[in-house]
Amino acid sequence: MCRIGFFVFICFLQYVAAFSGLCGRNNSKELSCTTEILGQRSTDYDTCKMKVFPPDSHECGAMTFGPLSPNTHIGGVTLKPYIVTMRHNTFYVNHTVLNITFSNIKWKTMKFRFQDKYRENKNHCRTITISNDITIDDESVLFYDCYWPKTDDRDGQSHTLDFEAVADDKTVNRGKYYFNIPSAEMLSLTTTEDRWKPFIYIEIFNSIMRLHVMPPPRQLKINAYRIRVVTLGVRRDVQSARVPLKNNTEEVTYDYNFVGTNGSVSFIVTPLHDQCEMEGVGCTSVESPRIKISSEPQTLNICIASITALIVATLFAYYIVLRLMRRYCCHDRYREELPLMIPTPPKILVVYSPANRLHAECVMSFVTYLRSEYGFDIMFDGDISTSLKDPYNWAQKAFELATHVLYVVGPAKEANSFKNIYDDPIISPLQNVDVLLLSFVRANRSTKEVINVKFDHSNDEVPEETKHAKTFVLLKDWQKLISYLSKDLLPKVHIMRSERGKRFYEDLNRAKKLLGAKNDEVSLQYEKVKNFEKKILV
Repeated sequence: MCRIGFFVFICFLQYVAAFSGLCGRNNSKELSCTTEILGQRSTDYDTCKMKVFPPDSHECGAMTFGPLSPNTHIGGVTLKPYIVTMRHNTFYVNHTVLNITFSNIKWKTMKFRFQDKYRENKNHCRTITISNDITIDDESVLFYDCYWPKTDDRDGQSHTLDFEAVADDKTVNRGKYYFNIPSAEMLSLTTTEDRWKPFIYIEIFNSIMRLHVMPPPRQLKINAYRIRVVTLGVRRDVQSARVPLKNNTEEVTYDYNFVGTNGSVSFIVTPLHDQCEMEGVGCTSVESPRIKISSEPQTLNICIASITALIVATLFAYYIVLRLMRRYCCHDRYREELPLMIPTPPKILVVYSPANRLHAECVMSFVTYLRSEYGFDIMFDGDISTSLKDPYNWAQKAFELATHVLYVVGPAKEANSFKNIYDDPIISPLQNVDVLLLSFVRANRSTKEVINVKFDHSNDEVPEETKHAKTFVLLKDWQKLISYLSKDLLPKVHIMRSERGKRFYEDLNRAKKLLGAKNDEVSLQYEKVKNFEKKILV
């Protein structure tokens, strides 16, 4: 792989007197641009290839581009025209050069076409392909300066620039610019504030037109731009703003949302300098190409979205009706199927450091309570039988079965140095089980749900293996912890997860059958002089 710190590609294509050897050879169908990328010593033809289309050709005019899409994933694409002075016999002539600047390049194939907006047979196409063996960094820049359209002292013809790039991940990104060819006066480095007009171009998105305004020459003091969006026919402003300049080196952009607009619109840009703003003297303006907008596709999209939403709402209502019918019309069957709906409780592996015996007893009480009151399936090292089970085998099997890993943070190590009744050493077979389980967590983090639990005495550091996991502080977060481990089950389902809960629910059902009759009249059978007596309960 070749690493390119700065990628510069300059070519002037329509004049033999240009500065690059690639320019002027319009009879070639494909050229190698390897030396422009890697230097003169590089001879691999396939590293960079440029396909050349004859100027004003049918093949170029027939080049197809996909639908408009956001193109920020391929880096920057900027138009920066400038003036080149060429000598013709005994006099000099200024020529406008349209420069495309590709920055932060993230594509491997780029095709683009300059085209006269009103004369499709006037076009200029190129396709550039960069080998996958080349890695380009974020500071890469590519200059393409080969299109020299004809212009005059007035604002030039209206043009479009279509481009489409295939990124490294094979996604296709599409863009389109509208602009007028700038005159030499607009690009002159010796112009003054009262004569200068900025070069502008319009970028088209699905619902937005973005105006780009080229920065002024360094010697000019421009404070801001007055930007107006106007409709044609009955000429009126639909949007206007005063947009200040940040500096004399960066473009100014301005967005117009054209959803719901019909007809043709254009942008009018007025540079605001001191004399223009204070006295209204020396103000110049430049107008963009006219863009025709139709809201019919937007209306169609809204109609499709409305129909889709209606279908979804109807299906949802149908689903609710079926649930209600099933619950009330098929009550007995629904009740019989209830046990089948009870999900299997999660298998929770509790990990903690047994260095402090008092903390270990708190963990044991915590585990016992969760098992007996909530029916959670919990595994912890207190289950190890030192005479029958090997701690390593238990840890490996427990981690494989666990769906959740719950790490209980212990006290700081300094707390273990106090002399008290809990200073007796931990049984040796249980030592380092927590270290072993944490190593499993580090190696298989993505397969388990990992959480931390802290008690009031838990002032030790959270281990690196669980540092970024969710943390519950008990008893403050007790309800949140139970809800998290229970997956937010309904109360009835939650109660039946423990043996006590099942007995409680069975008692409620038995009482409901015997005491919850639909009628107010209940027959109670009891033996009284070997007869039955009917009582009315009010």
